[in-house]
Amino acid sequence: MTLTHASPSFSPVRTWLPPWGLHACVRAVLWRSTVGMALTEPQRWGHYPAGPVCTISMLFRGDIEALAAGVGCDPMAAREPVPSFSVMGPHSAPRSAFYGPEAEGLMVILYPDAFWALTGVEPQTLSDQMVDASEVLPPDLLAAYQRLIEPVDVDQRVARLLADLLQIWQQRSLNWREKPRSSDEWGQNFASWMDALVLRAAATGWGRSLRQSERRIKQWTGWSLRKLQGSVRGEAVFFAVMEAMLEARLDWTQIALDNGFSDQSHFIRETRRITGFSPEVLRQGLIQEEAFWVYRAWAQLAGYEVPVGAAQAV
Repeated sequence: MTLTHASPSFSPVRTWLPPWGLHACVRAVLWRSTVGMALTEPQRWGHYPAGPVCTISMLFRGDIEALAAGVGCDPMAAREPVPSFSVMGPHSAPRSAFYGPEAEGLMVILYPDAFWALTGVEPQTLSDQMVDASEVLPPDLLAAYQRLIEPVDVDQRVARLLADLLQIWQQRSLNWREKPRSSDEWGQNFASWMDALVLRAAATGWGRSLRQSERRIKQWTGWSLRKLQGSVRGEAVFFAVMEAMLEARLDWTQIALDNGFSDQSHFIRETRRITGFSPEVLRQGLIQEEAFWVYRAWAQLAGYEVPVGAAQAV
């Protein structure tokens, strides 16, 4: 399934949900192009939240420079060139990147335990890092990704990549249980994945105490169970905000209480920790700024059509 998201002021973004057989492996595929957009320097930023997922990305055109995790988008901060074919491990802090004048690329977002099964690389060894994919991926995955550069429509390239990933995943997934999910359920997939992860950790190996299960989870994902739970809650509240925006009933205090935060201040702190922005700045960025394209794509994958235009005061 592919979706295209664009507005008169934003660059086009295309997204794909994983086919049956890859739901426990791939969270989503994102493609974006700024070719021909003539973006200004402020529009060339991109903001990415903290999260336990791993990504494998290929830049077909242009270049990207990333700032260190957690430093925001300070134009004066040091930047590090990102390899055109890269792997990013779980990130404990939000990160910003600066794109060249024109860029086109594709990102496959993987659950961290699935990334380990696919690559043999423990996610925790890549925590808060971006590395050259050719140095860490096994030959069959490298071959699958190299086919992305062939000059055919991006839909065809992604379909072929997902077919290759499915074949590799079936060989390495140890028959992990999976149930089919519709696009309407996609917003709940992260919580379902974590529940399945906890059950698998409890049922694996000789030692089945809570401490041993938590150690397995940390090894499989690079994150503690507590941090994973915080990330799941952060995503749930993000979708709650999307729903409230669409229904014109945005109430930060009520959203905080409905999602298990002790008060609005706690909610704001957690939002800053995950995204680097306050809830209101994030909301306005979704509506007005090119740099928040990942958040718009994430909302739209879950079925929320983000309003575009002048932000309304609350």
